[in-house]
Amino acid sequence: MNIINTIAPALIEDIRLSIEKQYLQQPTGCGGSFGEILCFEIHENGLTFMWLAEKWGISLPTLGELIHDHCKRLEPWPLVKHGN
Repeated sequence: MNIINTIAPALIEDIRLSIEKQYLQQPTGCGGSFGEILCFEIHENGLTFMWLAEKWGISLPTLGELIHDHCKRLEPWPLVKHGN
């Protein structure tokens, strides 16, 4: 049986908002949304996940939870196609 420990969604939201707020206080010119910040750090600054977790002061699993949460938010709402 696999038991996966996950962080409560409310805590992930708080961490994400905290990161966004800190980037607003020290603008990079990349935008203020979590997705823009994440892409900036990985693609523009060339940070690895380990370096990014260290920069943000979080564990690698927590960074994974943040990225997972971000990806879930990008998923479109289901659209049932009826008929042919």
